[in-house]
Amino acid sequence: MRGASDSRLLRLLNGQRIVDAMFEAAPQGISRADIARVTGLSKPTVSNLVADLESSGLIRLAETPTTSGNVGRPAMLYEFVPEAGFVVAADIGATKIIVGVANLLGTVVAEKELETGPNAETALNRVAETAHQMLSAIGGQAGSACIGVPGIYRPHSDRVEQALNLPGFEGLRVRARLEELLKMDVHVDNDVNLAALAEADLDIDQTNFAAISIGTGIGMGIIVGGELYRGGTGSAGEVGSLVLNHSPADSNAPLILEDVSSAPAIRKQFGQAAESGHPTKLHGSADVPEIFDAAAQGDPAAAHVLENAAEALASAVMQVCLLIDPERIVFGGGVGANPVFVGAVNDELRRRLPQPVEVFASTLGRRATFLGAVSRALDELHESLVTDSLGRPR
Repeated sequence: MRGASDSRLLRLLNGQRIVDAMFEAAPQGISRADIARVTGLSKPTVSNLVADLESSGLIRLAETPTTSGNVGRPAMLYEFVPEAGFVVAADIGATKIIVGVANLLGTVVAEKELETGPNAETALNRVAETAHQMLSAIGGQAGSACIGVPGIYRPHSDRVEQALNLPGFEGLRVRARLEELLKMDVHVDNDVNLAALAEADLDIDQTNFAAISIGTGIGMGIIVGGELYRGGTGSAGEVGSLVLNHSPADSNAPLILEDVSSAPAIRKQFGQAAESGHPTKLHGSADVPEIFDAAAQGDPAAAHVLENAAEALASAVMQVCLLIDPERIVFGGGVGANPVFVGAVNDELRRRLPQPVEVFASTLGRRATFLGAVSRALDELHESLVTDSLGRPR
């Protein structure tokens, strides 16, 4: 019995090495000879396992063979069947949800934006209902799901904390509830962590960086050594709570980053600046893009607020650089991705530091967390593919 068990385990391990090699080559096909070279497995072992993976429907012969520069019969290339597996991904925000389905190769085949609704339970139900509708229309089954949530996700307790802009997470076991609704394995993570994963997929050569989202709140995803760093309890990256200095004497509360550089803080400060006599052509309730555009045109009140917000963020970036020495920092969110704001922060960093790290605006827009959820769900799905395809008794 043990011999059979050991043989099955070895078969699964070798199959995983082949699948990993094929994912590294994807979306291009790869020959059995190249699989053997990359994995170090013998050609007979590769041939047998490739045949089994093909029989299971996970892989297929690519339509276009290649000669690989050699004379003679062209090598046959194998590729994944994109429809052999699907994943569900979603980003639950304070006001909007993005939910979608991607195939085995990460191509998003269905995507929809929804209203979040009044509370977390409503949001989870809307994610599940929409995902089931999409899978039914596609005619496929999903093997994994990943959901991005605001606030801090605690895996050990399956709870979301400090999701101040979306009520109803208190007492809700998020992963368990989603698995009940979706009928599949579900992985839950902080929205900014997932955005950082999406940014990492864009530039795999840079393995140490930070993605800072600045919008209604401020959070950071940290990639160290190519891996997402969550910290001991899952709360790494809560830079919005960084203390800048003490508030005025009439307050005992410290002044934190979100008090100066978040979207609500910027709007509040602009209203106060306009009321206190700073000249402006804008109305006091102007939104952040209007304020930044006006600042770029020299509006005194808007420029004053932009300067304060940029100085505070530059201070936070400097602290991040001291801690993790990132190769780059990416700003996202409604405030962070604004080019006027990014330029102001970079100007402040150049003024303070002899060799400052450069801040870049994210090119992923509002889909960053959703795309990171796709990536995470696919990572989890890949681990189950070999067991599903080769794990059955022969």
